[in-house]
Amino acid sequence: MSAYYDLFESPDVQHTGEPQPLYARFVPKGTMGQEEFIDRVHRFTGISHSLLQGAMKAFTDELRDSLANGWTVEFGELGYFTPSLNSRRVMDKKELRSTSVSLRGLNFRLSKQFFRELNGKISFERRPAQEASSNASRVLSKAECLRLLQEYLQKYPCINRAQYSQLTGRSRKQAIVELNDFILEGVLAKHGMGKTVVYVICR
Repeated sequence: MSAYYDLFESPDVQHTGEPQPLYARFVPKGTMGQEEFIDRVHRFTGISHSLLQGAMKAFTDELRDSLANGWTVEFGELGYFTPSLNSRRVMDKKELRSTSVSLRGLNFRLSKQFFRELNGKISFERRPAQEASSNASRVLSKAECLRLLQEYLQKYPCINRAQYSQLTGRSRKQAIVELNDFILEGVLAKHGMGKTVVYVICR
């Protein structure tokens, strides 16, 4: 599996009216919500959902409080967060008081290690933005889902419910029903119990 990109024309800042150079821009497949993200971490680590949810809440709260107290925060191997500020421009320091300074947002600086690891894993496939958007909103047929599933399982030894949902756009309930159908049809076999269930191709 790969990430999508498309080519976009650079802005004509000089207003020449001539064609501008093209540049590549990331085209997201969608947005992975917190619950789906936690579910994926749980599947790969075995850490309970409640513990992961509590840890994420604690990390977020501590990050907010530490930033509010004036720290730059290193967030594990991910990178560094620093507040960015709004203020009016002045020529003399005496013209600007602290009440005129406000929070604009957060600056994030990716760590070199995380960049190297991500760069080593990510691969790109050109997919026009409109096509990617329409594919995300289009409901796939069961046959199309099966084709995607088989392609996935040619690359990976197994798949879980959350991964199938992400692959096909199916809801949790729809994914479970469809995976069970594939088992009855002799396409898949199920291994594990409860939240550790994975599905493999029947040999």
